[in-house]
Amino acid sequence: MQKLSSNQSQQIRTIPIQIQANAILNMGSLELQEFIQTEAMENPALSVEENARCGVCGFLSSLAVCPVCGSAGSRGVQIKASTEREHLERSFASLAENVFDPFGTVAAGKSLTDYLKEQAGMAFSGRQLRIANYIIESLDEDGYFRESLYETAEVFAAAVPEIEDMLNRLQLFDPPGICARNLQECLLLQLNALDQNDPVVCAAERILRECWDDFSRRRLKAVASRTRISPGLVADAAELIRERVTPNPSSLYTAPFRELAPDTSGAIVPDVIFHRCGGSFTAEVVDTLGSVVKVDETYAELNQAAESGDRTISACDAKHVREHVERVRTILDAISLRKQTLARVATYLAECQKGFLEIGASGMKALRQKDVAAAIGVHESTVCRALSDKYCRLPAGEVVPFQVFFDSAMPVRNLIKQIVETSSESLTDNEIAQRLSMQGVHIARRTVAKYRDQIRVLSYKLRAAA
Repeated sequence: MQKLSSNQSQQIRTIPIQIQANAILNMGSLELQEFIQTEAMENPALSVEENARCGVCGFLSSLAVCPVCGSAGSRGVQIKASTEREHLERSFASLAENVFDPFGTVAAGKSLTDYLKEQAGMAFSGRQLRIANYIIESLDEDGYFRESLYETAEVFAAAVPEIEDMLNRLQLFDPPGICARNLQECLLLQLNALDQNDPVVCAAERILRECWDDFSRRRLKAVASRTRISPGLVADAAELIRERVTPNPSSLYTAPFRELAPDTSGAIVPDVIFHRCGGSFTAEVVDTLGSVVKVDETYAELNQAAESGDRTISACDAKHVREHVERVRTILDAISLRKQTLARVATYLAECQKGFLEIGASGMKALRQKDVAAAIGVHESTVCRALSDKYCRLPAGEVVPFQVFFDSAMPVRNLIKQIVETSSESLTDNEIAQRLSMQGVHIARRTVAKYRDQIRVLSYKLRAAA
């Protein structure tokens, strides 16, 4: 029993440190900076170097040039200027290409998902609202609901008609065509939002409902014969569909005040920069904090005095100082471990994915986070945390999330796109699969269709009709 109690006590002392280290390892650059700023307000033992904040965008950095806005006025560099305009001009004197965009550090505008959830919040409540939000979150980039109604019903232990009814009600939301399950339904939803007294609109709706197959193949004469609508009205309806509706309903959404405030996300700070060195590549971890964060000198002196047995410091004060100093040291150790782990992972990726860094998607190798963890001798969860919400700058200059290194389907999608673009005739998914097989890539027709949708290439029918 005594041995069991001793083991439990030891675990209790180590768990908080492990939790802190894992939490900081999981943070991105901006999230880590927010954590440091919050901790500095709550913990007096944490000292943040004065004048370390960028005078233009406010980013906390130890670098000479701000990684967010590119201003050379970071790190408390004293820039003598008589006017504010002169100060800004000298701050950006070192910039060769990029010009600071003041909207680049502003949070992104309202997304389509947020906009739809706002409408759902006004229309539903309780269980219906939960189902509505689930459907909204399941929409693809174009605004379609591709999920199975049966599987969605299973999630909520509901009947399929209940889910279908909710979907039909969501299809009445703005923008028109949203939550459609296929192209035909999407176009009909958009036509329903137009003037129903217009004979051209009514003819267009009837054509899409009754002659979708013929219309998608541009067989307008067959459409006129089958519906007994005059060829002229059929042509007008086809023109209306081409100009007034879109196969991508998400493109109809415009964020509020977009004209006044461009809808741009905040600047992305890369955590790692890959450099080309001769025939190889190296990984540099961007240390934005560096020596900016440290233990406060006063608290460090008081803690040293308390540890040496200085009786002028009361037991209560000594405990207060010790706890706060230990917390800061734990944070600093965790930040250092985060940098070391990220450097090890990035270095391995630079070696393993050399082809991708050199020639692009066609050079990508199939790689799993499990393989990286085994190669550098850590647990898979450590690699997952180290790369979560992290970005890197490729040698070509693009800033991408680390997850691209594990996208084994990227070369295949790129190959499909090349086949479609270089072919002189429209190819079916089967024909694309056959051409891939000739190049040593063996995948099923369904997989080709899936990858084709991901790169937003139209189906064979629509490409042939264009």
